[in-house]
Amino acid sequence: MMVDYEISDQALEGLVAHALEGLEGVRPLEVAPRSLGEVFRRMKPIKVERHPEGLSVDLVLSVDYGAAIPELAKEVQKAVAEALFVATGEKVKAVNVTVAQVEYRPGGHA
Repeated sequence: MMVDYEISDQALEGLVAHALEGLEGVRPLEVAPRSLGEVFRRMKPIKVERHPEGLSVDLVLSVDYGAAIPELAKEVQKAVAEALFVATGEKVKAVNVTVAQVEYRPGGHA
């Protein structure tokens, strides 16, 4: 029996947000108007787009001060691609990571 269904963009973004919650030292950028200027205000911290060759994800992130950004970016890419593939069966062709903020959090990694 064939099941007809559609996954909303909001649901896909929710899957990505959940995948990020499992990682330490990184989170979607909280967009506060004026704080980082016009550029980031128009940017959604999590954006998923569909293409014939698969999904692409654009992330704008805040990372903890002291975190190794290249390793963290790799972890983010892997976690997000896996979460989306497992949930949807769709190939993820790109996970683009922009680190927009380095956050000093007292007490190190919260």
